[in-house]
Amino acid sequence: MALDEDPNAPGTYWTELAQVQQAGTFKKCQCGEHNPGSYDTCHFCQRPLPDREPAQSAGTVFTPTIDDMEAVYGGVLVASLAEGEEAVAVTGDKREALEAIDTYYREVCGQPNLLDDANARLTDAYYYLDSGHAVFTRSGTGGWEITPSSPTAPGAVAVTWFRGVPVGPVPEPYARRDEPKIW
Repeated sequence: MALDEDPNAPGTYWTELAQVQQAGTFKKCQCGEHNPGSYDTCHFCQRPLPDREPAQSAGTVFTPTIDDMEAVYGGVLVASLAEGEEAVAVTGDKREALEAIDTYYREVCGQPNLLDDANARLTDAYYYLDSGHAVFTRSGTGGWEITPSSPTAPGAVAVTWFRGVPVGPVPEPYARRDEPKIW
């Protein structure tokens, strides 16, 4: 927000944004910020906004696209969850998800890898991945919510969750180096 902007003044960016977020008619920039549907450039980074219809209304089930997620690596869509401690990749293949989420944590979050440990082997992170299906639903705030589901649920897509790394060593047999590799 610019120093001279008053977020409470009627007719400002902030009041218009609040209205379109509630209605679900905002546009999302690549930088992640929401903008009123009438804007053609992002209020924050000044990038051109995608030339598409505003987001669907709250409660709408949808299949995510690059406009909904934070990044795409190797064709796999990735977004962080829970303030960056968790992430989701739109693929049921753990190998693809591992590579995409690791790249996301290195490039976007500035970590040495998704385990935030430069000495850790990437295959150690395989233990913290959980593949399944989920339904993406538009929220009333203009974002989206993700809910685990069965593969047969309407609108379900294959996803792989990264739940974050708990404190402590990687459990057996994942930490054993004398056994065959996971893949």
